[in-house]
Amino acid sequence: MRKTMTLAALAALAAAPAFAAPSPAFQAAILAELSAETRAEVQRRATAGNSVHEVLAVVLLNNMQLANAAGARVVAVDFGREVAVVEQGGQMRAVNFDSATLQIKR
Repeated sequence: MRKTMTLAALAALAAAPAFAAPSPAFQAAILAELSAETRAEVQRRATAGNSVHEVLAVVLLNNMQLANAAGARVVAVDFGREVAVVEQGGQMRAVNFDSATLQIKR
């Protein structure tokens, strides 16, 4: 029985997203780097269980879709380097963005 529960737990973990939740201090530091307008939008949307990190990922995805990257999924974000790693169609690629506005650089 225990072995079955362990296998079920491992299967559930494998199906879950691989994001680690950043600390509140890290999320506050990211907010401080955003423009006033973008920061206000993120804080407005980071409610009802949505973390700052999750909202930032959604905003980046929305901006990527506007830049013809439909179907992409954010895998990792490096705000210092202004690069998001996205998976699209089974391929990984780096996307540059402006860390103040979260707009995709072309």
